[in-house]
Amino acid sequence: MGRLPVSYIIGRSSSHFTRLVRVFALELGVVCEFAPVYDLSSLDARDYAGNPALKLPVLKMGDDVIFGAENICRVLATAAPEHRRITWPEDVRGVQARNAQELVWHAMQAQVQLGFGTQIAKLPADSIYFVKAATGLRNALEWLDGRVGLIMDALPPRDLSMLEASLFCLIEHVAFRAMVSMRPYDHLATFARTFGKRTSAQQTPYMFDVPPGS
Repeated sequence: MGRLPVSYIIGRSSSHFTRLVRVFALELGVVCEFAPVYDLSSLDARDYAGNPALKLPVLKMGDDVIFGAENICRVLATAAPEHRRITWPEDVRGVQARNAQELVWHAMQAQVQLGFGTQIAKLPADSIYFVKAATGLRNALEWLDGRVGLIMDALPPRDLSMLEASLFCLIEHVAFRAMVSMRPYDHLATFARTFGKRTSAQQTPYMFDVPPGS
């Protein structure tokens, strides 16, 4: 029997979007190797596994190349060797849970905006563009902190949910990058500690990828 094709997650160990798909792969039992991207300033799509938007993560599965975190998670679910009960964004019925997922996506993107703009591009952090992003991020965290317990309790029975996994990746990323303080958000910290006991969380800690030979 020939060797099975290897699936690769292309991304960064310091990325919350990359961590989200790695968590899903581990939770679903889909074996994927990890291929880090070291230079986010590259304008060559080949450095992003062919993603023309120059964004990560990317999943290479056989001859297929899949772009985007949620898109990848859904493909991983179809490839899982065993059925898992997954609560997707469209499965939640309450307005609060739907708003929560929207705010998680917004906050994750705001962190990308802040990180790339101020830390990689070295643009002034006091620009209204970044000040508004940071304010919106704090507002979203405050809103989530005040409702996280009730929202999670209202989710249907599940093995995994997009809301929980993405929220966990966001919370730990805020602490990892230290762009805003997590100190005011005790309920979010409690949620993250609980989710963080999962093997998938413990096997995907945030870190900065170092090129070989550096």
